[in-house]
Amino acid sequence: MLQPQELAQEQALHWSDCLVDGVWGQVYLKRLQHGDLLYLFGSMEAKYLGQVYRRRWTIEACFQAFKSGGFDLERTHLKDLAKLKKLIAMVSMAFAMCVSLGIHQHERVKKIKTKKHGYKANSFFRHGLNTFRQMLKKDEQSWQLFCSTFIRWLKLKLSSF
Repeated sequence: MLQPQELAQEQALHWSDCLVDGVWGQVYLKRLQHGDLLYLFGSMEAKYLGQVYRRRWTIEACFQAFKSGGFDLERTHLKDLAKLKKLIAMVSMAFAMCVSLGIHQHERVKKIKTKKHGYKANSFFRHGLNTFRQMLKKDEQSWQLFCSTFIRWLKLKLSSF
């Protein structure tokens, strides 16, 4: 049997029906790019745990942006469910726009720096949010140029649906 220390980079191992701390489940083990081991435990088929974890992590990043990472949604004092739903919908759209703008900026304008450990210094969301903030601080002519460019970009994105 292959031992974790022998696990090659980006190679994954799966074990079914393992007893871990008195709980039966599936185990997924993968050596990451920088030598760390990713250990996942769950009730679904082990070979899918990595895919589900990746999606879950994206959702966690979204929730972080909703809360302390930019929108501070936890500070809302709304009690009306209909208004709260509208607020969450608007924040969700703003989040999507920031991520999309961050990807656009990264690919075409200014790359996000990569740190020594190999991870990006900022997320696409943070990169996009910072771009919006910088544009808000500029003079009116720059702001109008940004708005017209953004509207063209948004139409382009919406036409691809």
